[in-house]
Formats: sequence, C-alpha cells, structure tokens
Amino acid sequence: MAEEAIVRAFSDWQTAKNWEGTLKDTSLGFSVAGLTATGASASVSGTAGNLDAVNVGSTVTVSSGTATLAAGTTVSSVTRNSDGTIATIVLSNAFGGTTNTNATLTFGADIPIIAGVNDYNVPGDFWKPYTAQMISTSPTWSLEFIRPRYWFRRVLSATVQGLVEAYTVFNAYSPNTQHYGTKRLRVYRVPSQSNTLRLTYYRKLNALSDPLDMEDVHTYKFLDLCRSILLETKRAADAPEGYVKIANTGLQNAMVDDEEISEDEDKRIISQMEMGDSQRPLWSNGEFNPDYGF
Repeated sequence: MAEEAIVRAFSDWQTAKNWEGTLKDTSLGFSVAGLTATGASASVSGTAGNLDAVNVGSTVTVSSGTATLAAGTTVSSVTRNSDGTIATIVLSNAFGGTTNTNATLTFGADIPIIAGVNDYNVPGDFWKPYTAQMISTSPTWSLEFIRPRYWFRRVLSATVQGLVEAYTVFNAYSPNTQHYGTKRLRVYRVPSQSNTLRLTYYRKLNALSDPLDMEDVHTYKFLDLCRSILLETKRAADAPEGYVKIANTGLQNAMVDDEEISEDEDKRIISQMEMGDSQRPLWSNGEFNPDYGF
C-alpha cells in the first residue's frame, strides 16, 4: 500500500504541472545495457522496448564489453514489432573484437533529421516538449510546437518537402499491446534536407527511484501527499466516501493534463483575418485590470 501511495503521488505530482527541475535536453545521449554484440555482425536485438529511443542516423559507441565498433558508426535501419516497439537495429559497421552478451552501447540522443522522413523517436524518459532547435546548420533556428489540425489548415499539401518549421508529439501506434505513454515526434514540413534536432523536454519522474526523484525543497511536501493518500486508502473500508473523493481528484487531474485544445483556443495563435473573424475583439473591456496598469 505504501508503494502504491508513492506511485500515485508521483502521478498526481507529474500531471499537476511541468516541473522546472525535470528539464533536460538530448545533448548527452543515452546508454542501453545488457545487449548482445556479436563479432562480424551489425545487428542488435532489443527487449522490453530498450531501443525505442534510437533513431536512424544516431551515433553508436561501445561503452563496456569486449566487442568494438569503428569510429563514426551510426544506426542504418530499425525493424519494429507489430506493436511499434523496436525489435532490432542494424549498424553501419559490424562489431569487431569478441562476442559480448552483456555489452553497453551509447547512442547519440540528438535526433538526426533525414530528408523525406518526418517521424522520429523521442527519449525514453520524455514527458512533454519544451523546445526544439535545428542545430547542425548555420544559422540555427527554433521550431514552433503546433497542433496537427492547425498545420493542415496552414498548408496546401502535407506531403510537400521543404524547410522544417514546426513539430508536434503524438502516439503513432496505440494498440493494446503497447504502452499508451509511448510518444513520437513529427516535424513539419516533410524535411527536404538533413539536419540535427536538439529536443529540450520535461522528463518523466521516476516513481521507483531510491532516493526519491524529487528536489530537496519539495521532498517533505511530497511525502505529506504520499502519507495523505496512504491514510485515505486505509480509511476506505470504514469511510468509503474519503476514497471516492481522492479517486475523483485523480480523475480531475488526469482530465486537465489530457485536455483537448478547442478550435476557439486555436484562434489565439493565428490572426483574426486568417480565421475570417475580423469583427471579434482581441479582449473585452472587462479583462483590463486597473491595478496593474493595463
């Protein structure tokens, strides 16, 4: 019951807001342990989704193990299972050295943008996007986060290639056999040239970490939440209304986190003329606050 309370508290904490302490980017890469690296083979098999963050074009090095890889080795292709998880990857060079059944490979996490490809994998600890930048050409530029329906209103053809201007996050598969939290990144337009995208994002909180995955300044406030959830659960048998209350609170938090942006809210990010709504005021007089001078 205590572990369940902690996991529940982390879930509520995560959906309440995007915590600044969880911001990170893809500049440092990530490692995957427990892989079999077979000499003279360029193929690596994944298990339990441990290769799902790998993209074609990502750099690869051997961090530990007896196998070796030539400098500049990248991922040439990926093969997916029916549920969308990555089954195997093929490298641009075969392993040297001796076979190792417990090798650790380190992958570049910056996303290689490939001409003609607009769907990419995000890091395994990805929660929500913060910003995305194209970094391998000069000048560099930032991308706009955009909802797909707005993009489709903005362009005549979704398949025409060109300069990447925007990106979004979505779940490409969503069958029952895949975790619904799996997300992918899609860029708009379909790229006409190669580049490298650096993604800055809020990471997921790790509910089972030891010590707690929580900033020191918030630790005791967080533990108070965990204790309150545990106490409400224990009281449920004698006073079920308390448990019903906390369950409904969780539902409300989930609904806020997954709230769909309406067409009216979309109007806030494009001009009135574009929406054919030139008579609608940007704000009403009631929204002016004399206490703040505007």
